[in-house]
Amino acid sequence: MSEALTLFALFLTTLTVILVLHTFRRLRPLTSTFLALYTVFMISFILHAPFTQTPLGLTGLKYNDIVHGVFSVRFSTSLVSNRGRLLEYWFSPKSFEDLVSRTKLCPVPYLDYKFEYPPLVGFFWFITTCVSFSISDKLATTTEQFFSVSSSLNYVFQSLILFFFMVLCLYYVKRIVLFQGLDAWRALFFLVLPSTILYTTYNWDLIASGLAVSSLYYFMKKNYRASGLLLGLSVAGKILTGGLLIPQITYLLRDVVRGKQSLRNLILYVVSFLVGGLTPFILMYVMSVEGFFAFINHHASWYCENCIYALLIPDIFNPLHRYFYVFFGLTALTIVAIQTLRNPKDMISLAYASVGFTVTLNYVFTPQMILLISPIAILALNKKELKKYVIADTANFFLIIAFFEDTTLRSVVSKIIPIGTGFNPWTIDSPTQWLAMIRNVLVLVTIVELMIKRK
Repeated sequence: MSEALTLFALFLTTLTVILVLHTFRRLRPLTSTFLALYTVFMISFILHAPFTQTPLGLTGLKYNDIVHGVFSVRFSTSLVSNRGRLLEYWFSPKSFEDLVSRTKLCPVPYLDYKFEYPPLVGFFWFITTCVSFSISDKLATTTEQFFSVSSSLNYVFQSLILFFFMVLCLYYVKRIVLFQGLDAWRALFFLVLPSTILYTTYNWDLIASGLAVSSLYYFMKKNYRASGLLLGLSVAGKILTGGLLIPQITYLLRDVVRGKQSLRNLILYVVSFLVGGLTPFILMYVMSVEGFFAFINHHASWYCENCIYALLIPDIFNPLHRYFYVFFGLTALTIVAIQTLRNPKDMISLAYASVGFTVTLNYVFTPQMILLISPIAILALNKKELKKYVIADTANFFLIIAFFEDTTLRSVVSKIIPIGTGFNPWTIDSPTQWLAMIRNVLVLVTIVELMIKRK
């Protein structure tokens, strides 16, 4: 019954959107683009919604970090009777008890409980959970209902935020396409990539991606204040997009030294970037030193997750993976900086190389992180290179599905190739990791080909 009501509500929403677009003349030319965007978003929304059934019985199509990775482990009735588990996630058990008793409905991430995502995401998370708990308080009777309703509401609110950034990302991709005289199909091509469809409402990477693409656009338009601020905010949403800082700041430094650019532009860019990027982290630190270092330690101590270095060192807990990332990451960004000094033209390819290297060479490359690369990839790559990228993106699409079906896949493959059976999708002998390596290698190949072509 609840699913029927949900689908009916979605149908009415879709109908409303179509009517609004056709009612206003200025919006009519945008109808096809917006409907494509809306369709992709709704597919992702329905797939991951906690109030719909698991598609095709595949957990990988249902799982998402918003509901299962963050909300469910921190806001659950199971924590009431499990003190050890409660202390694992909550700095202040009293705040959780107040939430359960509904005396205080707005616990604060980083301060009351651990939150492993950057401050911009934490800000949105605080708002949506606070609103969700406040509404659920008036609808639910039992604690279990309270958390269940809150989870669904929070997912809806978070999805609306992600839809806004999806619109932002597509808008600036289209602006860059027009500005550079690129083929119009490129803007919509981003939407139909398999990983875009699956991971839009999976995690928060679209926030950082949309802000990074808008930063790139304003940089190309020589609005350095806006570009720096937007890139800073992007880093406050996902640190990895900070790779874009390298070609941008190198470009400005080069022109300042050669007298082609005023020092004021460089200062405006740097100050704006620091305001947008550092201020949220400083506020996070001031609010909770414990929460800040818990965030740092979480990422600093993480294992090699789908990382390319597993080809060299199969032990995913070996600290060398992190050292490899520092070495190869810095080397790659140095190459990008040198390329920028030698030939600063075509900032799009430099942007793709910098963000692509930063993500692909990381010791953590979760499947949703490809959304940090895709919008720039479809702008930078030619048709031949895009074919490789599509294969990489498709492998990435199946990555999360293979993760949860690892036991079945191992059983099938073990009849042909001698590999261990059972559930272990993290190690290099797993078909899950084979998909990850196909993705990693192909994305790196497109970056290297692009850099060689520029040279």
